[in-house]
Amino acid sequence: MRMLGLGIVLLSGLGLSCSSSGETYHPVQGKVIYKDEPLGGALVTFHPQGKTDLKTMVSTGLTHDDGTFTVETGGKPGMPAGNYIVTIICSETVKSKPGVITTGPPDTKDKLGGLYADKDKSTIKVTIKAGENQLEPFHLK
Repeated sequence: MRMLGLGIVLLSGLGLSCSSSGETYHPVQGKVIYKDEPLGGALVTFHPQGKTDLKTMVSTGLTHDDGTFTVETGGKPGMPAGNYIVTIICSETVKSKPGVITTGPPDTKDKLGGLYADKDKSTIKVTIKAGENQLEPFHLK
C-alpha cells in the first residue's frame, strides 16, 4: 500500500511538470549579486503575476558560484513569456552545538534572512519576452 501511495505522488508530480497548454519556452539567463559579491547556491523562482492556482508552474534557476543561473520550467529549459515576481532564497547549513549528535539532515537557514523569499512582498519584477532573455543582475543587500 505504501508503494501505491508513493506511485500516486510521483505521477501527480509528473502531471504538474508537463506543459499541457503548449506554451513556448524562451531562454532566460541572469545573475544574483549579494553584498557586491556573486551569490552561489541560491534558488531563484519566477512566479507568474496575476491569477494562479495549484496547477500553475513556477520557473526556477539555481545560481552557480559566479552567481549566474539559467531558468527551466518543469525540467525543460526556458520559461513562458510574461510578467513575473521573483523570489530568492539561499540555504546555508546551521552549525550544530559542540557535542550534539544528530541523525537527521543538517539544519539550514536562509542566508538572506527571508528578505526575498515571500512573493507577496517581493519588489523584484521582470518581464520575459519571446526570444533570448538576458536579465539585468539582481543586486541584493
